[in-house]
Amino acid sequence: MLLLALLPALAWASGVDADPYKDLPVRKPGLWEVTLQAHAPSGAGGRVQPAMTVLHCTDANAERVVPLFLLPAREGCERITVSKNAARGGHDVGTVCRSHGQRVDMRLTLRGDMQTRYSGTYRIQQPGSPSNNTDHVPFEGRWLGRCKAGQRAGDMVLPNGITVNPVDDARRASGHAH
Repeated sequence: MLLLALLPALAWASGVDADPYKDLPVRKPGLWEVTLQAHAPSGAGGRVQPAMTVLHCTDANAERVVPLFLLPAREGCERITVSKNAARGGHDVGTVCRSHGQRVDMRLTLRGDMQTRYSGTYRIQQPGSPSNNTDHVPFEGRWLGRCKAGQRAGDMVLPNGITVNPVDDARRASGHAH
């Protein structure tokens, strides 16, 4: 499921607004611990995905490329909407994107100060593939402090210990790598 969350984090250019996340609050720069709770795909027979924790080193630029590490970058997205939800004291985000030729819809609710903590839920739906849909998956982020020595903005340490950097991937895919 982590890969679904990262799926379109590959490039900058598409038909979507130049900065579709401009109304979304940006997390404080530094190292964030983000935990996704255990969840199962909706429908019968889905395998339960265990809870997982990702460490994410971020800054303002990384947040605009792959916000909260959960939301897709612009590439492959037909629509990204962000709206303030005064009733819940947070924001609602909706995306309609394509990955490997298949439509992937994501809905996310977010609340918190983005300086020390935040939380919310997300839901992924793939029309035509009910086994990959999720119910609402709770997540929580907490700021740990400065990024560790040697970490760069965008670095994510996955639960298996592998470090990936979707910001670098987005730059390479868009031809802006240096």
